[in-house]
Amino acid sequence: MLASTTVSSRLVLWTIKWPVLVLFAMFEACDTGWSAEVMKLRDLLGISGTARVSFFTKDNSFTHAPGVQNDSLWITARSPEFAGIRMYLDARVQGQFVSGNSKISFDLREGYFETTRGEFDFKVGRQIIVWGRADKINPTDVWSVRNYRLLATDDDDQRLGLFAMQAVWNTGSYHVRMIWQPEWRTPVLPLPPGTSLTNLVASNQTGQMGWKLDHSGTGMDWSVSCAHCINRTPDLTLLAVRPQGAALGLAYNFADVLGADAAIPIGRYGLRGEIAYTHALGDPGLNPLAQASNLFVVLGVERTWNGVLNVNVQYLCKESFAYRGSDLIADPVTRSLAEQAQLISNQLSGNMQGASLRINRKALHETLELELAAAIWFKKMDSVVTAKASYAFTDRIKGILGANIWSGPTDSFFGRLSRTTTAFVEVRYGL
Repeated sequence: MLASTTVSSRLVLWTIKWPVLVLFAMFEACDTGWSAEVMKLRDLLGISGTARVSFFTKDNSFTHAPGVQNDSLWITARSPEFAGIRMYLDARVQGQFVSGNSKISFDLREGYFETTRGEFDFKVGRQIIVWGRADKINPTDVWSVRNYRLLATDDDDQRLGLFAMQAVWNTGSYHVRMIWQPEWRTPVLPLPPGTSLTNLVASNQTGQMGWKLDHSGTGMDWSVSCAHCINRTPDLTLLAVRPQGAALGLAYNFADVLGADAAIPIGRYGLRGEIAYTHALGDPGLNPLAQASNLFVVLGVERTWNGVLNVNVQYLCKESFAYRGSDLIADPVTRSLAEQAQLISNQLSGNMQGASLRINRKALHETLELELAAAIWFKKMDSVVTAKASYAFTDRIKGILGANIWSGPTDSFFGRLSRTTTAFVEVRYGL
C-alpha cells in the first residue's frame, strides 16, 4: 500500500511540476535585470494569458475517478499592425491527471489575420464566432463548436475555433456580415464509457456560409441572419445490425437556419429576445432517428442594481415540427434507438418549455464575484445549476471555487449527465 501511495504521489507531483516551474520562472523574471526587456517584447507582441492549476472532483467521461487535476497555459498574442494587417493567436496547452493516467493536449483555438479597408473589415483564419444576444442560451449560435469534455471553470473556454473568412461592411450603425466556413471540427460530446459512436460528417464541408444584418447603437440593438451550415446537433444513425448489437453513428448533416435577436433597455430593465428556425434535412416521419425541424425561442429580462448586482431571467421554448413520439413506434429496438436520438436533440416532445436564471454579484471593490446560473426543462424537470465564486488576491492571482450540478431522470437532457456533477477549485496566474 505504501509503494502504491508513493507512486501515486510521484505522478501527481509530475503533473503539477511543469506549471509550477512556469509560474516560478515568471516570478523570477520579474526580479532579474532582463525582465524589462522581456516585458517590452511581451508588450510588443501583445502577449497575455493565464497559467492555471485546477482540481475537479469528477471528469466529463462518467468515470468513477476520485478526482481530476488539470494544469494549463492559456496564451493569446496580438501582433502590432504591419501594412494595415494585424494577427491574433489564442492557444491552450493542458495537462490532465486522472486515475493514474496523464495526458497533454494542445489546441490552437484561434489564429487569424484581420484588416480594415475603409468601411470594410476582413478576417481570415481560425476563429471563434458567436452569434446571439440572449444570455448564454443562443439559438442563433450556429458557427461555434464545443469540446464538452474539456474541464474548464468557464464554459466559454470549451469553444473550439474553425477556419473561416469574414467580411463586414460597416455603414453607420448597421453592419452586414458575410461568413464562409470551410473547416469542420466535430464537437466532443460527453458519452458514458463503453459507448462507441462513429462520427459521420457531411461531405461538402466547404459549403458552409451565411450572412447577418446587425444594428447596434442607440435604442434597440437587433439582427437578422441566415446560415447554411453543418448542424452542431447530430442525428443518431444506424450503421449496421450485428449479432453482438447495433453499430451506431452520429451524423452531422447540413441545416438551414433563419435567426433574429434583439435587445432594448427600458428604464432600469433590459429586454432580450432571440429566435431561430432550424430546417433539418431528415424527415422524422420516414426516419425515426432523424431530428425534426424546430423553432427555438428565448425571451428574457434583466436588471442591474448599483452596478454590482445583475439578475437575468429567461423563458425557453422549443417547438419541433412533424414530431413523432417514440411511443408510436411498434418495433422495440427502433423505439429504443429513437428515444436516444430524441434525447441527443432534446426533442422529448413536440413542445419543450423551460427557463434559465443567472444572478451575478460583485463585492469588496469588485475583487469578489459570486455567480449562480441555472436552467431547467419542465417536461421532465431536469436541470443544471452552476455556482461559482472568484476572488482576485492580487492583480495577477485569482482563485475560483464552484460546482456544476446536473439533476433529473436519466432519460432527460440534463439528467443524463448527473454522474458528471462536480465541484472544482482553480488558481490562476495572469501573465
